[in-house]
Amino acid sequence: MLGRQIVSFSIELNPKLFAPLVVPHTQTHAANCPVSKSGRCPGTGDVKQGETKTVPMKHGPVTMCNSSGDDGSPGTGQKRAIRPGKVRLGFIPEEWFGFLKPMTGVTGPYFLMIGLANYLVSKEIFVMEHEYYMGISQFIMVYFAVTKFGPQLAVYLDKEVDDFTNDLEKTRTDELNFHKNIIKDSETAIWRAMGQKDLMQAKKENIAVQLEAIYRERAMMVYQRVRGRLDYHVRKQRTVNRVKQKWMVQWILNNVEKAIDADFKKRAMESALRQLTALAEQMPHK
Repeated sequence: MLGRQIVSFSIELNPKLFAPLVVPHTQTHAANCPVSKSGRCPGTGDVKQGETKTVPMKHGPVTMCNSSGDDGSPGTGQKRAIRPGKVRLGFIPEEWFGFLKPMTGVTGPYFLMIGLANYLVSKEIFVMEHEYYMGISQFIMVYFAVTKFGPQLAVYLDKEVDDFTNDLEKTRTDELNFHKNIIKDSETAIWRAMGQKDLMQAKKENIAVQLEAIYRERAMMVYQRVRGRLDYHVRKQRTVNRVKQKWMVQWILNNVEKAIDADFKKRAMESALRQLTALAEQMPHK
């Protein structure tokens, strides 16, 4: 009857009580960090998608990340706990005591374990044969080894786990940097390809300027050649005219001299003397 009441009360209180409590830090996080209406933990409200954040927890800091679950819903972003959950007597989870405390009080779980052990031993359900005492001796040896060498072994194992985690993180970071470099190189190549349009336009304009310069150079050359020929013909014509004029004047003078005789010279001389005398008489005397 009592067992039935305990089972019914446990089902009403927490249906997942009898599930293996291998991730106690998730329940601790749910108790210490209530989920807001948006579905995210208030401690990670300022964490962007894909980023991580370390928040203080009851049993030690836990690394949180603002990532989504497999179904697209906002996830709590749980990662490996840095410290294990709180236990009593070295192996009993604290959650069991928290579950039995409302029904039996603080000492109830201890008396329950004592009564259950007494029942198992008295009814010979748990037989104490030679293997039992061997187990006690082994438990003492294991307890001594754990308490003596446990911290050093824990430090060594934590270091190995951290090294392994750092290697994985380094691999992920290197892969991200590799793809980021590929994206950056692709963007640079796209930018250069877009610049090829301006470069081709500049080359076309440069070729057009060169063609214009060659055209003007050849046009100037034709102009100079044509002008040189025209100047040649002008100088030739002027030279011919000058030679013709020279010989024509000389021919006229020779013919005029041939046409003048001694009588004509005498009359011309007398006429010139008369004109000079008349001019001298007309001039006023001082």
